[in-house]
Amino acid sequence: MRMAFTMFPARGSRQLWVLVAGSFALLACSKDRPASAEAPTAGSLPTEPPKAPTAAAAPAEVARPAEAPAAAPPAAAPAGSARFTETNFELSLSPQGSYEAGKPAAAQIVLDAKAPFHVNEKYPYKFKPRDEAGLSFASAVVGKDNVQLEKARATMTVPFTVQTAGKHTLAGQFSFSVCTDDKCLIEKRDLSLVLEAK
Repeated sequence: MRMAFTMFPARGSRQLWVLVAGSFALLACSKDRPASAEAPTAGSLPTEPPKAPTAAAAPAEVARPAEAPAAAPPAAAPAGSARFTETNFELSLSPQGSYEAGKPAAAQIVLDAKAPFHVNEKYPYKFKPRDEAGLSFASAVVGKDNVQLEKARATMTVPFTVQTAGKHTLAGQFSFSVCTDDKCLIEKRDLSLVLEAK
């Protein structure tokens, strides 16, 4: 150390010594503690422990209004119609006279062809009645024997018996044909008629 001091001028040797000693002190401090491991300051410490999360309160169950009972489906209307008016023809099913329980009865089907159409004289006209409580039929099909033919009109009588008093529905499918000089149309329509017996 003595030799080191003699290498520098005596005037600034004390300041230089302080500088060298301070450098050694800094190096010693940097080896003792890594820069990243700084102790937390008092201001950085948490003031109170974190609170445990609380379960969210279950929402109150909303009262649902009572459902209205389903409406009953409307009663099915009888299939078919008592009258058809179309481009080439008119077709109808109508009552004949009055009806009494236990007595023979009849209804009438009328087909009117519209010009240039006329009724087909060779076609096997038929009416197939639908089963109906309170009505009975002599046969399952009413055929051409019950038809009167004219040039533009076919009339069929449908015989049956009313078994009980009250309202009944006479219904079934009528098969027919109308023609021009060039072509014939073969048609089917569902006819239905509500009648009342005493």
